[in-house]
Amino acid sequence: MKRRFSLGFSSLVLVILAAVVIWSPGGASALLPDHNCNFCHRIHGASGFVLLDNPEIEALCLSCHGPTGPSVLKVDVHTNDNNSPFPPFRITCRECHDPHDSRLNWLGGLNLKAVGVDADGTGLAKIDTPVSGIRDVVFESRGTTADPAEPSLHSFADADEDENGIYDGICEVCHTATRQHRNDGSANTRHNTGKTCTNCHEHVTTFNP
Repeated sequence: MKRRFSLGFSSLVLVILAAVVIWSPGGASALLPDHNCNFCHRIHGASGFVLLDNPEIEALCLSCHGPTGPSVLKVDVHTNDNNSPFPPFRITCRECHDPHDSRLNWLGGLNLKAVGVDADGTGLAKIDTPVSGIRDVVFESRGTTADPAEPSLHSFADADEDENGIYDGICEVCHTATRQHRNDGSANTRHNTGKTCTNCHEHVTTFNP
C-alpha cells in the first residue's frame, strides 16, 4: 500500500536548497558575490520564514552589517534626525535593497549596492516610497567626491542632471518634506548635487550628520 503525502512550503524550499548544495560543484552561493546563502539561511533549525536564520529581516541584516556586526560595511536603518521638524519615520533594509540581486533600473543601467526591489512585478529596480507610491530608482554612481573620475550623473542625488524630468536618485526618490532634494524638484537641488551624500550623512548613523 502506497503512502500518500504532501510537502509543505518550507519542506519544498529545504529540498531545493539541499539539491543546490549537493549538485553545485562549489556548493551553494548567493547571487551577490559578497554573500553566501548560509549568511542568512539555515537548512536545519531556521527560526524564520523561507529558512531565514532570524525571523526579523531587519535584525538579520544588522547582525552582519550593524555597528557591532562582522561585516566591514556598517549600516543602520534610515530615520530622521531627533531634532527634525518633520514627522518621524523608519525605513528598513528590504524597502531599499534586494539582498539577492543588483537590479537593472528603468534606464537600462545596473544599480549599485543592490538598490531597488521588484515592487510591481516588472523586475526593475523600484522603491515603494512612503508618500509617493512605487517609483523608479537609479543609482549607478557614488558621486564625484568618491572618485574625481566618476560622473555625478545618476548618483545619490543628481538633481535631474539628465534632464528627463524625473528625480530618481536614491536620496531623492522618497523625499517630499526635506529641506533639499525632493522627488518633485520643489526644494533646494543645489545642495552638494552629484556628490557622495554618505560622506556627511553616513549609513551607519541612520543617514543623519
